[in-house]
Amino acid sequence: MGFFKKMFLLQLVELVLTYNFSNCDFEKIQKDYENIIFPNLYDYMNKTESEELNHVACYNSSDCLTKIERHTFSSTVCPSLSRERFALTTKATFARHCPGYFKIQINRTQKKQQKVIRNCWEQTSQIKGWWDFFNRHLGK
Repeated sequence: MGFFKKMFLLQLVELVLTYNFSNCDFEKIQKDYENIIFPNLYDYMNKTESEELNHVACYNSSDCLTKIERHTFSSTVCPSLSRERFALTTKATFARHCPGYFKIQINRTQKKQQKVIRNCWEQTSQIKGWWDFFNRHLGK
């Protein structure tokens, strides 16, 4: 099978496996974010250093959660994020407040440690931005 055909099939499978967050209890997720996820995310970002913060946007609450989920648990840039404390609390929050939520994780090859640390911070910065957007625009 050709490379591009394999990539197309993998992307198609990823689209099929994406959870639809529209049935989630956004208010309860927001409370979990403020009380549980944010402190862990803040701690993680403080232990990795960077000069800039990425500005991100999402269209609505479901889109924010979709991007958070994809970049936290299916990252090719920073595969170790899914094992961080903020990721584990995110997964537990989704499982509690989103009916039928499940996630299949695919282990990916690790890259050089220094590059991974920088990439992880950038990716986590985006994830935090989506959480902030979700938090500010809940119900709009």
